[in-house]
Amino acid sequence: MTYYPDGSPYTYHKPGEGMVNVGWLDDAHDYQQGEVAEEVVDGLLRLVIDPDNQTRGLHECDFCGALYLMVDNPHAESGSSLLGTAEIHVRSSSDTVFVAPTLVIHYIVEHGYRPPDEFLDAVEVEVRRRSVEQV
Repeated sequence: MTYYPDGSPYTYHKPGEGMVNVGWLDDAHDYQQGEVAEEVVDGLLRLVIDPDNQTRGLHECDFCGALYLMVDNPHAESGSSLLGTAEIHVRSSSDTVFVAPTLVIHYIVEHGYRPPDEFLDAVEVEVRRRSVEQV
């Protein structure tokens, strides 16, 4: 997958003003590690049900080589979600749009990646925003 530093301007697919990268990792670059609250991972699982910029190809994990990554997802109708084929866009309360590959879930759960706090907060904001829109 293409590497972009966290917080760099998003330029990959249909860039827009105020869009920044999060979680575009590869094995040639160090990344922040640490705990991520289960609520945030659950929020990402909710968001991956309706991903952005769906592609036809698959990206493998540069760290473990896993391809065709399926994760258990209690929010998905099928009970699982495929990672590595799309993006998750989350808008912060300050209108920054963080763009992460769906593999960000795998990176957090399996490789200890800790995205920036602003992204973690924005996930919660985005989940609440989408929940209100669905009512």
